[in-house]
Amino acid sequence: MKQLVGPYKLDEALLKQMWFNRLPRSVRKILSALGKSSPLDDLADMADKVMEVCHDNHYTNTMQPYGAADVSYLNSIQRQLSQLTSQLESLQTTVATVQARQVGPQFRQRSRSRPRSPKRTSEICWYHTKFGTKARRCTRPCAFPSPSTDNQGNGPAR
Repeated sequence: MKQLVGPYKLDEALLKQMWFNRLPRSVRKILSALGKSSPLDDLADMADKVMEVCHDNHYTNTMQPYGAADVSYLNSIQRQLSQLTSQLESLQTTVATVQARQVGPQFRQRSRSRPRSPKRTSEICWYHTKFGTKARRCTRPCAFPSPSTDNQGNGPAR
């Protein structure tokens, strides 16, 4: 690297840093133990010796082509995924349909078709129809005959 600099003056610390960054990682680990105060020429000699002793093994990732069993397995997974997707879409459609039918409050309301009180079919109120002379809550108009004063009750039921 000093030869590449040629006649130009370059700071040795910068040159050392540039050279150091271009070394293999395993060599950098060893040389970093020597410290930064060592001269560049000494570090270069040491790096050459380390490179002679330690041969970096280069690994290459390779991939075997897919075999018939691999392709069959992947196709099986793809079919299962397609089936699950179809089932999920069907389920979402069903849920949306059910939710669309349940628009409004989620509690049961009393039917409006029947009135709360029974319909009168006669002139006599429901209480007198059910309890007769013992009725206590007569609702007007009621044609039930008033009890006579001889009656021992609590007074008129009206």
